[in-house]
Amino acid sequence: MLIVLLPECRQEEDLAQLPLYWWQLERDGQIVSQGQDALSTLKARFPTERLRALAPPMAVSLYRLVMPVRRAAAIRAALPFALEDQLSQDLEMLHCVAGPRRDDGLIAAAVIDDSRMQQWQAWIADSGWRLEALLPLPALHAEQPPASGLRVVPSPWPSAVPLALVTAQDQEPVLIESGLLGLWLKRRLADLPEAQKRVELRGYSAESLGLGSEIEVLDFSGDDAAAGGNAVLQAGLTASLAASPALNLLSGPYAASMAAPPWRKLRPLMVAAGVVLAIVLAQVMVEWLTLSRERDRLVAGIESVFNSSLPNSRMTPFPAEQFRQVLSGATGTTQESGGGFLYEVLSAVKASAGAKVVQFRASPTELDIELQLSSFAELETLRANLAGNSGLSESLQGADSTPEGVTARLKISRSAP
Repeated sequence: MLIVLLPECRQEEDLAQLPLYWWQLERDGQIVSQGQDALSTLKARFPTERLRALAPPMAVSLYRLVMPVRRAAAIRAALPFALEDQLSQDLEMLHCVAGPRRDDGLIAAAVIDDSRMQQWQAWIADSGWRLEALLPLPALHAEQPPASGLRVVPSPWPSAVPLALVTAQDQEPVLIESGLLGLWLKRRLADLPEAQKRVELRGYSAESLGLGSEIEVLDFSGDDAAAGGNAVLQAGLTASLAASPALNLLSGPYAASMAAPPWRKLRPLMVAAGVVLAIVLAQVMVEWLTLSRERDRLVAGIESVFNSSLPNSRMTPFPAEQFRQVLSGATGTTQESGGGFLYEVLSAVKASAGAKVVQFRASPTELDIELQLSSFAELETLRANLAGNSGLSESLQGADSTPEGVTARLKISRSAP
């Protein structure tokens, strides 16, 4: 978690590159690193960190109010009316936030100018950050009051002028300029009952603050001021990490979801979908390669069968290519049907006694045929009959003598007119 302390200045032109004090915290509140940088620099340095901001003490006023209602909705509705007598500004220009009910039964409340909220939100959004919470700085010390009276310690928070942190049981914590602390304490102690007129001092003396002898003063100025300041700072930073921090100013019209962005919830689903898609694409690619190899194997097998059946028929196009040529008319055949050509050839074969067709392959203008004949004499007679047909021309592709007679392979084509 990244905690930043917002500036007290209001000049918009100074905000873009204004260095802010920041602390990077572990889950248990331990400080990992700290420094002073602009928000844009922090975004580049900590792109994945969550961000919470602290409103400076001079920008926020804290109150404790008597509110008998218990329901949160009723408290929010009654809050402006409960604050009306304590505020001099128009309520329409202020942002009021109800906090928890303290141990004394009073409701804590925070009030801030709307213009500051709008300025801070726009500035943080322009820097690329998504703010989770905006907390009043003094409210981080509400859980550190003394048993009675007041406790005054030097503020451990960085600021332009020295500040004092004042905590009490009956009021919200206050950060006061050290130069005004003596006057403020006298007025504050005057309002306390006699039993509560006691002050615990760390880092200050009763003489420097002008406190009279009638005030019970517990002086801890001899303690290790550095160690005490570090403990106060650590306690405040730890309080800022609460899951539901009290007096979060990002409420009402400035509310921001504390949950993770919607896309972050879908990230596991998107990763799973990406993995499934990659597996499906890989499977499709493997199947495509397998089918391609199977196609090539089948093509080679078909060619092997035709080559073994008609070894001298390589001039005839491959059957699949032959079929494509016939469909597209790319073979240059005439419009005459191939049925007449086949009929003429088979009629001549039938006229030759003892000739039997073993297999053939035909196109509209060409025929490869394998015949079984009883002798070479019958083969020559058949060839003579075919040659005597003026529309046909034949060539002997091969002839073999077998125990059953003669096997011959002929290529017959239609003669050019």
